[in-house]
Amino acid sequence: MQRLELEIQPRDLGTAGVNKNVRQMRRDGWIPGVIYGHGDAISVAIDSKVFGKAIHTKAGVNALFNIKLGSEITLGIVKGIQRDMFTQKPIHVDLQRISTKEHLEMNVPTHVIGEAPGVKNSGGVLEHIQREIRVKCLPENIPASIDIDVSGLEIGNGIKVADLTPPEGVEFMTAGDHIVVNVVSPKVEAVAPAPTAIEGAVAGAAEPEVIAKGKKDEEGAEGAAVAAPAAAAAPAKEEKKKEK
Repeated sequence: MQRLELEIQPRDLGTAGVNKNVRQMRRDGWIPGVIYGHGDAISVAIDSKVFGKAIHTKAGVNALFNIKLGSEITLGIVKGIQRDMFTQKPIHVDLQRISTKEHLEMNVPTHVIGEAPGVKNSGGVLEHIQREIRVKCLPENIPASIDIDVSGLEIGNGIKVADLTPPEGVEFMTAGDHIVVNVVSPKVEAVAPAPTAIEGAVAGAAEPEVIAKGKKDEEGAEGAAVAAPAAAAAPAKEEKKKEK
């Protein structure tokens, strides 16, 4: 694998104003980070433009770096990147010194190639489920990606990790029964059937009937309420006539 050049600088955290210093570093185009492994951990500053170009090469974040720190040059890899929640720009980077003779474990992205007949001819949907596969290998054998050829997949077919052939010198650590991609039938959303003419007519006729009935009940109640006082007043008038 091609090695990229990355020059870093030590940074002094000091005892005060650490957060302010870090913010100023980022404004000046530097990314705070740390390098560790095969020696002491050191806080460093990394040129954001150089780092950005490096991780956007074909090798990506799994690239091998000749890391220059002062007069020291060591082989290393990117172990972790913290990104801004909104801009996705790197705000902190972990670098690890490595040896060419030690096996490493890391996640390698899967890359879909080809066109599935189940999608092209039958209207199926390709699901890319396993976006990364964990591998174990020597630094020089780290693959940039794992290619997944889907040109033979019909609807209902899929590819598992066990179906893939690892590159030379690479061992897959992800379980073989994990599905990487599959082709499924398109999902059809359930639509409520429109009411028939008869159902609509019945529903339309039922509603006014209930309202009319309610009005009649209300009118009947009001009539009874008015009649009651009138009936109560009648005996009173008759008593007055007798007194006269």
